[in-house]
Amino acid sequence: MNMLQGIRVLELADGLVDFGGRMLAELGADVVSVADAAPRSHARTLAWHHGKTRLELDDPQAIARLAAMADIILDGRREGDRLTSAEIPESCIHICVQAFPHAPDRRVTDLTLMAMSGLMAITGDPDHPPLRFPGEQAYALTGIQAATAALLALHARRRDGKGQRAVVSALQSATLANYREAVMYEWTGRIGRRTGNMLVRGASGVRQIWPCRDGHVTWSMIDNPGMMRALVRVMDDAGEAGELATVNWDATLVADTPQEVIDRWQRIVADFFAVRGKSELEDLSLRLGWGLSPISDPQEVRESLHLQARGLFVQVMDEVTGQEAALPGPLFRAQAEGAPPRRLARPVPASAFTGWDGA
Repeated sequence: MNMLQGIRVLELADGLVDFGGRMLAELGADVVSVADAAPRSHARTLAWHHGKTRLELDDPQAIARLAAMADIILDGRREGDRLTSAEIPESCIHICVQAFPHAPDRRVTDLTLMAMSGLMAITGDPDHPPLRFPGEQAYALTGIQAATAALLALHARRRDGKGQRAVVSALQSATLANYREAVMYEWTGRIGRRTGNMLVRGASGVRQIWPCRDGHVTWSMIDNPGMMRALVRVMDDAGEAGELATVNWDATLVADTPQEVIDRWQRIVADFFAVRGKSELEDLSLRLGWGLSPISDPQEVRESLHLQARGLFVQVMDEVTGQEAALPGPLFRAQAEGAPPRRLARPVPASAFTGWDGA
């Protein structure tokens, strides 16, 4: 998609804005990325910086010249290094990203953001330590908010021709992803707890992830009589429904059922799932309305015919290492089409950059 064709984006990257620049590049913007000197994950660089022009540049005057020609600036540097209003044209959109609302100069790790936002507090089993999400999810969440702010300001600029300055907090971006716990505390004073593989509804909790013959599926016993009848019918035909075949699902509220009864019913379902494969269970769910989904491992995601048909993945070659990888590409497509190979271009000296009118 080339929704942002002709839009120039200057990305002053430090990790917090990198994924936001990737999103704008996927939408067709011409993104020039200037990274700070801090060491960074090669995996992040490969995944979040392909499709950009990366510059080796630490000259404030040269950065100011690029800023003067940019439509959007994603500014992830610390407050003392930020561009001043005098260096930014009135029509430019300046998105300043900082770690904390109360401490704009501080650097922050993804782990710190995960912990302070509360996301780790609700992730994992209740009898084990909290867990962080894989990768650098808090950084990605911040980049998404930065790109969203830039797109909103760009929409406004098309009406009045004026740019805007917006400040995005990494901590608030991560907290927004934890919306349920924050809202629950604000309205009820309750603090959420880790429930692990349990969806708590009413007086009882139901399981969400189930092992099957060749992996795992996700499904929950909920107050949906039609769904439960459809599942139990297949189990009964196979002679594996047991007590479930005698339950009047139209008159049963799972949320009000004692936990010991729920556990007994779930052991029957677990035995049924355990001897069947993901594909078989998925097919039955799609045809009969079970509300079940297979859980794909990373290799299965890469090999998914559905995602390939959507053109999600693109081949990226790292010019520095020669490494090739299939990585998520376009955010969406208007129609199916083949994706050309891409490169994670090696950083070039500013003197070699001839784009943006020879800046």
